[in-house]
Amino acid sequence: MPLLGGVRPPIAVLCALLLAVSGFTALTVGRSDDRTVSRAVAEAQQDVAADAAGSLRASLEQSSGDLHDATELLRLSAPGSPDEALRKLRDAYHKWRGLAVVDAATGRPLASHGEAVPLGRRPARGEEPSLRSRLVSLASGEPRVLSFAPLDAPGGGRLLLVASRALRLPDEQAGRATFVVNTDSRILAASGDRRGDETLRGLARESVRARGATGSRTARGDRGHHAVVGHAVVPPGDGGQDFGLVVATGAQVPAGTAVASDRLRGAGAAAALLAICLIVTWVLSRRVQRPLLRLHMDARRLARGDLSRPVGRYGHGETARVGRCLESLRGQLLGERAKTESPRARRSVRLTVLGCAVLVTAWSCALPLMNLAGGREAVPDPVVRAQRDRTAAASGRVRRMLGEGVADLSSVALLAGRTPDRLGKALRTALPEHSAWRSLYLLGRDGEVLERAGGDPYGADRKAVLSRVGHGTPVVLQLNHHGKVPVSAAVVPLGGGDGRALVAELRPGVLSEALDRARIGRAWLVDANDKVIGSNNGFIAFASLPGRDGAGPTLTTAVAVRGTGAVNALGWRVITRKPVSWLPLASYETQRRAEVAGLLAFGATVLCLGWLELTVLRPLRALDRAGAALAAGDLETVRYPHHHDEVGSVVRSLELIRQRLAVTEPGAMGAPGPAVRRPH
Repeated sequence: MPLLGGVRPPIAVLCALLLAVSGFTALTVGRSDDRTVSRAVAEAQQDVAADAAGSLRASLEQSSGDLHDATELLRLSAPGSPDEALRKLRDAYHKWRGLAVVDAATGRPLASHGEAVPLGRRPARGEEPSLRSRLVSLASGEPRVLSFAPLDAPGGGRLLLVASRALRLPDEQAGRATFVVNTDSRILAASGDRRGDETLRGLARESVRARGATGSRTARGDRGHHAVVGHAVVPPGDGGQDFGLVVATGAQVPAGTAVASDRLRGAGAAAALLAICLIVTWVLSRRVQRPLLRLHMDARRLARGDLSRPVGRYGHGETARVGRCLESLRGQLLGERAKTESPRARRSVRLTVLGCAVLVTAWSCALPLMNLAGGREAVPDPVVRAQRDRTAAASGRVRRMLGEGVADLSSVALLAGRTPDRLGKALRTALPEHSAWRSLYLLGRDGEVLERAGGDPYGADRKAVLSRVGHGTPVVLQLNHHGKVPVSAAVVPLGGGDGRALVAELRPGVLSEALDRARIGRAWLVDANDKVIGSNNGFIAFASLPGRDGAGPTLTTAVAVRGTGAVNALGWRVITRKPVSWLPLASYETQRRAEVAGLLAFGATVLCLGWLELTVLRPLRALDRAGAALAAGDLETVRYPHHHDEVGSVVRSLELIRQRLAVTEPGAMGAPGPAVRRPH
């Protein structure tokens, strides 16, 4: 018999696969990955740290980008002396702690504003000063981020503009602390009411030694609590600059969040599958494999001419009927007449195979049903608070994005000058540097577009837009409340009371990008009418918030987008919805592993029994029909085997018996019969 053919390989493979699934069930189902605290709590801390690391990276990039944009605008408006350039920057921007203008060749300070800027080492003679941002420390130990940009000198020399900014950390909620740690395991900055906790600070220092980009650490705290710290590496910026910083967020978690393993559940399920595996293997071997092998041996014996022993009755269904046909053919070869049997109920071997499939399928369905996690494990409070904090952080990103847009547009209005020609050049200069803007334009007092850069302005009532800018205060407006694409814009009136204003329309997808964070669930940004204007997973503009879709219990949080007066008037909210089944809670992990085990067992059954059906059972039914016809006297039909296996061997033996019967048939002895090609 061929190695992968016949009745034995499907049964052997099914037994091996079921044994493997049984081992997988014993090792995974009922086993909890929790140690001192729930893995869901540790994962929540990791996600909060990853959000904070992404925000810090954006802040570091923004400082350098804003300084570069400011120098480009100063170049358009003739900055004048270093003192005058710093005065303009001071009026346009309020984000830097200190500003300085130095001679690029010697490093000598020429003008300064705010706190002293730590310039560090002066460049050597002939050495080009680096414009890459760097992290330095003040005499007090506080960290500062220095950004550099070239500045035109009035006499044609080379000047360098230097800006100093503090590390901006997220606003922490009660009970949490955030730390920024460098590669030397030194804490550079900290925020939150738990920033003085020595246990959290120690875990934050240890997080630098972690090999992975994200992770968590746990230690026993005070008063029965556990200290949990999640950490994430601050990713490099778009220019590839890496500051080598790690953000760690920590909190004190009460004991009791961890869930112990229930190994008896997995062991019991594995034992049941092992018993089913043995039963199925025994039944298939006894009722299918052994009768077919005996038929193969008896048929080959009859084909060789050994008619001394009768053919036994093997198995049931097709194998039993083929055995009776062989016995009838043996009698005909001995000279007996063919016997006509009365029709009986035609049972089939398929019923045995189907029963085995039903047995394994019942286990595959019963295991997940017995491990349903609905309502058996409460969500730990730290996980709920972390989801609320992440939603608040997403709301803060939307608020900062809108606020930075207003601030950047205000700096264009202050630094570029008041003439339309200079404003037009400033708009065309500023647009490529701001990926969040799709269109920049200058509106006249009658709503006409005087200067434009970028795409065509949205077709809103521009007079109504100007009327909503009151008392010279910048605002953020939602320009439409229906349509296919939500459009929002920052509007900054120009000074002088002439009614003109600069408008920056936001790119449609920028609001959704602020909501896109790993493992936050589904997040939506809705306007004051509760219509969706942004989402992290696709949305229909101005549609109502979708329903829960039967996802089971969910963590749902809503946080208003609040900040300056330019943002508060919008009435926007960020809503997140995360199914509890997504959390790495022990009960849901057990349920998922039980589902995987059930699917593996069912898949193995379908694969192997389908293999058995195609290669053995179908040819066996055809063999049953061919044997019955031959035993009834059909000597004209030639029988060809389809497979080189046990069933094919019986078919070849039937063909040889047919040829012998055709030669010895009465009336065919005197003349040679038709030539019959013997099958190979």
